[in-house]
Amino acid sequence: MRKSTHNTETEINPVDIFVGQKLRDFREKVGWTLSDLAEKVGVSHQQIHKYEQGLTKISASMLYKLTTIFKTTSNCFFEGFNPELLQEKEIKTDDLISLETKGHINLLLIEDNPADEFLVRKVLESAKYQFDIYCLHEGDEVLDFLRHKISLTSFSRPDIILLDLNLPKVNGLSILRALKQDRDLQGIPVLVLTSSLSKMDMVNAYKNYASGYIIKSFEFEIFKKNLLMALDYWVETVVFPEQV
Repeated sequence: MRKSTHNTETEINPVDIFVGQKLRDFREKVGWTLSDLAEKVGVSHQQIHKYEQGLTKISASMLYKLTTIFKTTSNCFFEGFNPELLQEKEIKTDDLISLETKGHINLLLIEDNPADEFLVRKVLESAKYQFDIYCLHEGDEVLDFLRHKISLTSFSRPDIILLDLNLPKVNGLSILRALKQDRDLQGIPVLVLTSSLSKMDMVNAYKNYASGYIIKSFEFEIFKKNLLMALDYWVETVVFPEQV
């Protein structure tokens, strides 16, 4: 994860941020996930996420695609933007985003299978980041832990969650749905880990705003490569506010 620190060389384009927020509003209004919109315009869901965060400028050709899909005009993406207000208000350099990686990543692993837990921990040992790992084994204890109804450890709020779908008592999709409906928790990226090859499971995971869907391959090196690739994206590329 990245955190906000002082960086005088960082450039912020308020227009990109404003247009990105408009794009997210349009998408959420029609009830589409990042993956839904990405499929319609022919890019990755990660790229749509960058557009919505204002991290990547939306090109004229992409804006045309978006206006066609949402049946609107390009003016609607800029409606309400007032450049004069930006001239009157100085942007402080200490409010800009730098690309400094957070030192320790708090990772919550939700996994009931000891063998799979061991494999995940083995993969994380080879990562280039320092992960502080805490594992929960049953679905019914997850939300209580995250909402601080029970005090199990001094483990901090997670930066990222790895969630197994097949959990006892409360299944993974129910946990994912509850997380994304909770205002305090919905911003935490959740990567689903599963041995299921069901397309329906994958579709339901993304419909409930999973940040990724990773198959537990029988080949350790393949599983390792896929998991580290997903973690690289969420830890190194995506910008999030520092937890306070």
